[in-house]
Amino acid sequence: MIRLYRLQQRLSITRHEALAVLTLTVLFLTGLTIRHVQEQQAPPLAVDSLVAQPSASSPAPDSRASNAPPTPSAENPININTASSEALRALPGIGPALSKRIKRYRSTKRPFQRVEELKRVSGIGPKTLATLQPLVHVASPDASSD
Repeated sequence: MIRLYRLQQRLSITRHEALAVLTLTVLFLTGLTIRHVQEQQAPPLAVDSLVAQPSASSPAPDSRASNAPPTPSAENPININTASSEALRALPGIGPALSKRIKRYRSTKRPFQRVEELKRVSGIGPKTLATLQPLVHVASPDASSD
């Protein structure tokens, strides 16, 4: 009670106002405590972790079909003039829309003469081109090297 009286004196408020201030302070501190306890608990499981993972004893299903294009690499670059949509989508940063634009460019304008011409395709900038350069090459469309 002495603390309540001192609070009244310092803030020059009535006894009821002092009780209201103390009640709000206690409620505020209780809320902070509850929030702190909730943050300390383990985070909820991610949605991806709810999917069953194959066990070590069962063989993992082959993620590629036998007719799927090989993964493009510096040792095995793909020809952007003859690559299918699936092969183009295997490149980093190339999705379905961008692979369609690449195919549309090479069929409506002309086949690519240099890899740098990929910048002419809408959606391919300098960063994407720098990522793609070691993974692609240009050969004439009638060359059957790929």
